[in-house]
Amino acid sequence: MIELCTEDHRGDPKVLTWWLENKTAANFEARIASDRNVALVAEREGQIVGFGLMDRSGFIALLYVSPDARFCGASKALLAALEEEALAAGVREMKLESTNTALRFYTDAGYSPDGDPRREPCGTYCHPMTRRIGPGA
Repeated sequence: MIELCTEDHRGDPKVLTWWLENKTAANFEARIASDRNVALVAEREGQIVGFGLMDRSGFIALLYVSPDARFCGASKALLAALEEEALAAGVREMKLESTNTALRFYTDAGYSPDGDPRREPCGTYCHPMTRRIGPGA
C-alpha cells in the first residue's frame, strides 16, 4: 500500500497514519475469522503476494498485492476469485471503493463509477464503483 499508492498519499505521514490505523494484525485476524467475510490470498512460489477481502454482500473491502507482484496477474486473479465467491453466494452486483491508484485497474476490469468521488478526512479521494456479475451481466 505504501509503495504502490504514492499517487494517493504522496508520502504524507498524516495520510499514511490515517490509512494504516485499522491495518493491525488483530483487525486482520478478526476480519478473516468472521463468517461475514471471504478472505483470499494470492501465492507465488509458496509466498503470499496478495490479499483480498470481501463481505458476503459483494463489497470488496481490501485488495492488495506486493509491489513485486504488480503486473503479474495476482490482482486480476484475486478479483476474479472474489467475484466467483460472490456468484456462488448469489450476489449479482459487486461494489468497492477505489483509490486513485487502483481506479484504472478496476475500470479495466469492468467496474463503473457509482456516485461521485468522496474526499476522505485525510484528503485523499475514494471512488465508489460497481459491477454486475453473472448471467446477463
